[in-house]
Amino acid sequence: ALLFASSMTYAGTTPAERLGEAIQFQTISYQDRSQINLEEFRRFHEFLRTAYPLVFAQLEVQTVNDYSLLLRWPGSDPALAPILFTAHMDVVPIEPGTEGDWQHPPFAGVVADGRIYGRGSLDDKQGLLSILEAAESLLAEGFVPSRPLVFAFGHDEEISGKEGAGKLAARMRELGWQFAWMVDEGGMLLSDNPLLPYQAMAIINVTEKAYLTLTLTASGEGGHSSRPPKVSTIGRLSAALQRIENNPSATRLVEPVTTMLETIAPHLGQPEQFILGNLWLTRGVVADRMSEDPMMNSYVRTTTALTMFNAGVK
Repeated sequence: ALLFASSMTYAGTTPAERLGEAIQFQTISYQDRSQINLEEFRRFHEFLRTAYPLVFAQLEVQTVNDYSLLLRWPGSDPALAPILFTAHMDVVPIEPGTEGDWQHPPFAGVVADGRIYGRGSLDDKQGLLSILEAAESLLAEGFVPSRPLVFAFGHDEEISGKEGAGKLAARMRELGWQFAWMVDEGGMLLSDNPLLPYQAMAIINVTEKAYLTLTLTASGEGGHSSRPPKVSTIGRLSAALQRIENNPSATRLVEPVTTMLETIAPHLGQPEQFILGNLWLTRGVVADRMSEDPMMNSYVRTTTALTMFNAGVK
């Protein structure tokens, strides 16, 4: 294990307070990497070492590619394949001009009214700190896992993860680590799931959709706004984007969504129980109905999201 001296004064005494303090570190990933304050990630590392002293004293700790962390907890039976737990320490930026829309400042880490407010309280500092909270508590009890546990914390997941998760994966390949299974970000408790609206539902993620990023570009001749063309460059690009949104991919039910629906069916009343319990007959109707709900739409089709739009300088 690597030991680090720290001058940081740590105030949090509960898990909620520690998460609130973690949120205060502006570990923001910008698409323009030149805007990233990498020193903030070093400060966040120091905070973690101070907040979880047993973890960083007793586990094997490596810093990968300067800003990602890789921790290994040896097990009592080294013949067993390890388990991998992952999370990321970076967050997305705040949309300029929306700072006043937040109930509490996005990086204040306010703990109030039974909630923890701020950027990263869900995605994904709560996941990272949950892992460390559990490990710190177990170490204090003298617990030793039977198989090794590995914690991998990347620093650029929000901008593809090539410098964080990518480098962590390469390092684990160098070490020859092969895992029995892994736990990643995503699963949560839902109390307002439209599929099961009257009781809480625990989501266990067993697969993940892939994605493709496309950039559409239109160009045209410059000119004066007093003599615009019949169809402007912005108009042509907007029309193309509208065609994309007006022509979504077809709906379909695939595994593991079908298994999820069949598992939910016995907990519903009629006719929902019959509908979800007989997907061989109703799958088309079910897929179309699910597509009408924003939360469920991505379960039944390839989705399209228009996320950034830029045009003109004058």
